[in-house]
Amino acid sequence: MGKISLNDIDNYGNSSNGQYFQLKDDGDRARVRFLYRDINDLTPYVVHEVQVGDKRKYVNCLRSYNEPVDKCPLCAAQYKAIPKLFLKLYNEDAGECQVWERGKTYASRIANLASHFNPLCDEIVEISRSGAKGDMQTRYDFMPLENVPVELDDYECAEPLGWMVLDKTAEEMNAFLDLGDFPDDSANVAQQRSGEVTRRTPQNSSSSPRRTF
Repeated sequence: MGKISLNDIDNYGNSSNGQYFQLKDDGDRARVRFLYRDINDLTPYVVHEVQVGDKRKYVNCLRSYNEPVDKCPLCAAQYKAIPKLFLKLYNEDAGECQVWERGKTYASRIANLASHFNPLCDEIVEISRSGAKGDMQTRYDFMPLENVPVELDDYECAEPLGWMVLDKTAEEMNAFLDLGDFPDDSANVAQQRSGEVTRRTPQNSSSSPRRTF
């Protein structure tokens, strides 16, 4: 299954861990725009975390929370089903598309932003980190900076499935459970990690005072 409905996200547990878009230490910040028109564009995933050699990897889950456990071999083997958000964003400072791995609690935070700014992709948002590296209480604050309209279709950002999340069949999962590794499959070559963007130079617009989310 992998992808789930946003309405079903609370039927799963919680986990969060940032990748690829990263603010590594206390005080780090970046200006980004989330590549969604509104909250309906956001698609959560359900994954399993497995050990493959010396690496931990995510694998797509093959079942919905209300379907029989044996539909997904990893569920049947008691691997935890973890809801994940892989937030597609354009990092204005780095000049490239990136993906930010977050837990399910960030769905409400993105929904809050989207309820104030429509379409959300037009808003440049500063994300700042409060918390040193390794601090389990690290917090990320969102500060809307300015509204600069863009064409969302001009941005190409890699989808998580096949790159950040291994897309495996039931047969491949069973092989993993038997062998501790997945059969070699060239169809699962990692996708390009960051999409290219071409767009017209935005014009600055006057803006009202911004609030922190």
